[in-house]
Amino acid sequence: MGSSRDGNGNSFNSATHSRKLTLNFAPIQFDDAEVTVGLMPYEGKESLRALRQNHSNTHLFHRYGNQILSVALISDVGVLGDKVETVNLSNNLYLTATLVRNALINFLHRLNRRVLKFSPVEFVADPLKENLLAKVCPSDIQIPDWISICPRYIAAIRTARFDGQPTTLGLALNVRTTKLIELPCSVLLEKGVSLSGLYVSELIRSSDSRIAPYSKLLGQVQSIEGEQLKLIDAREGVELVSAQEVFLEPRREAFNRCLEHIFAERSPDVEKDLDNLLADFRSGPSRLRRLQAVAGYLSEKSLEMLPGVTFTLQPFLSENKSRTLPPVQLAPRAVYVFDDSGEKTDTWHDRGLNEYGPYTSPTFTPSTPRICIICQGTRKGRVEQFLYKLLKGVTVPQITKKGKPQPFAKGLIHKYALDDVETHFFLATDKTAAAYDRAVREALRHQNREGFRWNLALIQIDEAFHNLYGDNNPYLTSKAAFLAEQIPTQDFEIETIDVSDYNLCYILNIMSLAIYAKLGGIPWLIKANPTITHELVFGLGSAVLSEGRLGQREQVVGITTVFSGDGNYMLSNLSKAVPVLEYKDALLESLRDTIEKVKGAMNWQVGSHIRLIFHAFKPLKDSEADAVKELMKELGDFDVEYAFIHIVKEHPFILFDESENGVFDYETRISGKGKFAPKRGMFLRVSKSEVLLSLTGAHEVKRPEDGIPTPVLLRLHRESTFGDTTYLARQVYTFSCHSWRSFFPSHMPVTITYSELIARMLGQLGTVSFWNPNAMIGRVGETRWFL
Repeated sequence: MGSSRDGNGNSFNSATHSRKLTLNFAPIQFDDAEVTVGLMPYEGKESLRALRQNHSNTHLFHRYGNQILSVALISDVGVLGDKVETVNLSNNLYLTATLVRNALINFLHRLNRRVLKFSPVEFVADPLKENLLAKVCPSDIQIPDWISICPRYIAAIRTARFDGQPTTLGLALNVRTTKLIELPCSVLLEKGVSLSGLYVSELIRSSDSRIAPYSKLLGQVQSIEGEQLKLIDAREGVELVSAQEVFLEPRREAFNRCLEHIFAERSPDVEKDLDNLLADFRSGPSRLRRLQAVAGYLSEKSLEMLPGVTFTLQPFLSENKSRTLPPVQLAPRAVYVFDDSGEKTDTWHDRGLNEYGPYTSPTFTPSTPRICIICQGTRKGRVEQFLYKLLKGVTVPQITKKGKPQPFAKGLIHKYALDDVETHFFLATDKTAAAYDRAVREALRHQNREGFRWNLALIQIDEAFHNLYGDNNPYLTSKAAFLAEQIPTQDFEIETIDVSDYNLCYILNIMSLAIYAKLGGIPWLIKANPTITHELVFGLGSAVLSEGRLGQREQVVGITTVFSGDGNYMLSNLSKAVPVLEYKDALLESLRDTIEKVKGAMNWQVGSHIRLIFHAFKPLKDSEADAVKELMKELGDFDVEYAFIHIVKEHPFILFDESENGVFDYETRISGKGKFAPKRGMFLRVSKSEVLLSLTGAHEVKRPEDGIPTPVLLRLHRESTFGDTTYLARQVYTFSCHSWRSFFPSHMPVTITYSELIARMLGQLGTVSFWNPNAMIGRVGETRWFL
């Protein structure tokens, strides 16, 4: 079966570990024909779209750099173009992929399947046979044909170049579900379905007759005025729409409202059964079974991409007797460091904290931090009890009985080696932003009178506050006021206070970790394998902010920096967030500031070997990569190499491990959570520049209904000069273990998660009328205020 590597890079036989991996990638075999193509210059998207509209029945068009390639789809017509060439399909796999994609859509169209997208191909299963709602419908009720939940398949035709193998064309097949409500709103109103508060869309016809019309969201129904709907949170210029011309957006609330109409008092039972069925649908075994069935069905067909030129699908790549799956590696476990000497280490951060204390415990100040508590006066007693447990700790006998370690027996004070904590309450008379503002101003006046500064503000909020915007949100206004005075904040929901100690001890453990970091402490560092290279890693994350779903949208980009020094990975205090249009300049400014700060501290010399790694939420443009290189030339005569990595969340790949039986979920008392999920840290190369990396294993899946997790895809930019993708994948995995926001491993590296948190929080603060972003220039901007 071949060998893979363990966490330390040592080879092992996968059979020994009873592992059975399957990748949802089916290689495509095709006739290697010579094809005549026409060539014409590419003059923009509109000209390409016009060609496809005018010649869709006879020709296929494929953009190839600055040219358009045309291929005749039927025998008795010639190619279109200024020049004519003959190409082998095996030498132009991108053209072949376009032909295969077109043939697959033709095949699905003939089967009368609803095709939603061209690339990747998305299509809906037959509602008459695979309506999941029909499976939970009571036997005495006829389910109407206008409402359904069906499997939605995503078929990406793409190339792959696995380790030691030639470039392969294949189909990466995934499956999700789609909800359909196919009656116009006028008919739903006649049936008595309430539309108030729901969002509506119009259907836009596709230029390709094989592709189904797509939905364009218009707005939220405020009221019904005759045969028209009055909308709020709507597209610009849209206020009234005809009920005959729009359809409900089939989100959960709208779908459930239709279920209430159909099933009346039995709808709660139907909704519960449907949720259970969807949870099973998302599970690893069910998902793999469906994908293998569809791939198997397609593999039985010999489809034509051109007259006389056929292709067939092969089985998914898997670890079986023939071992068709490429080599899979396991990233080494992170090692957490708790002292300057590097002698106090552990592979489990929480255990290390309990045994050694935090990294900065010998030097941390203030040893007795002052914390003000902002809470509603009617809840002060419950908050006092909560605060006592936070500071002093919680011991839960049931946890000891199960043989598990107590996560928060020491409390904040002893776990983080503090002498004590001074607290003072400031009460809000009600839950309004105005009442909170008065309490905050009193807390600030108190510190001024006493001649000290609060080290932290604890703010009690309600869960409902998250739905409030700008100046109406008590937490945002309170946070803005405290940050303006250089005071970090930590919120907690009143609903959290009332959970059982069994659950509360874990919540308090996570909360205390964030509090210590916000106070300026370093809980731990992560050991970096020593190299002869000075290394800096920049993370770019983004958040999209808007009031409502169709209000003015702003994309904000956050920037986080990590550097290696003294054998550890350390987070720089230089973090910021800017509008997306300004992020290139902000990235260069961050790079300049960090280089100037680090090169002296790390004693960089002329000719020093420097490695710059960028983790980005989007693919960097060539011009952005070039700008980084030009800036480095200005900053000194160094030997610099670069790795620009796009960390892709949305991609077609899933990796299954059929030997993983899942874990028991104590909250729901359900076994098999995360079944078939590959082990966290597993990775394989999909191509020379792409790595598939699992950051969520069975133990990290939060709820059984979450199903099998999706790995991330690391894609290396072509301007990169450092191409060791094994090293880069291991580093991304290590950084996913480095968050001080939670003890749970993250589904993304800290370079991205911190950047997203910074972007989201600064964007939300920007909705507060009196917020001044210059507040972050001060001392508080150098703390982990955003955790």
